[in-house]
Amino acid sequence: MRYILSVVCLTVLSLSANAQMDKEEKQDRKAASQQKVDYNLFRRQMLTLKEYSDERRKMAELQKTTKDQVKLVAYVDSTNEADDSKTLVGYIRENVGENSTDLYEVTYDRSLKKIIFVKATGETVELDEERAKGKPGTKKPAAKKSKDDEDDEDNPAPAPKRKQVDDEDE
Repeated sequence: MRYILSVVCLTVLSLSANAQMDKEEKQDRKAASQQKVDYNLFRRQMLTLKEYSDERRKMAELQKTTKDQVKLVAYVDSTNEADDSKTLVGYIRENVGENSTDLYEVTYDRSLKKIIFVKATGETVELDEERAKGKPGTKKPAAKKSKDDEDDEDNPAPAPKRKQVDDEDE
């Protein structure tokens, strides 16, 4: 009985608090909720872009050439956007270790609820050129030394190889 009474009291209190809320506060909550929905929808749409999937395929090759962790991230830039803005800006970013590069800038129209513009950043073009030339910025394996170079250095002589002797116990 006490349980039912406490539930009823809490319900009445929450309803009275909600009734006292100003119209502005309700609009602010609605706007914040709508903004979260827009951000989530925008991010999901970025993950389905052709450019994102192309970069995912390149990521496997890059992972082989570097020892650092490679990650591809789609994020919405909300720091410079006003609440009443008609568009959102997001980026597809590649993180290699501690280095991060914005590959694509993506624009989302909030009224149409879809991505309206995808632009490759200048960093994308530079990265593609570097990777085509020889992948600078990534760690390369050490070059093998020739026999002449090995003779010139003061390295101790390798230990002679032991011959295996077959013991015949017949």
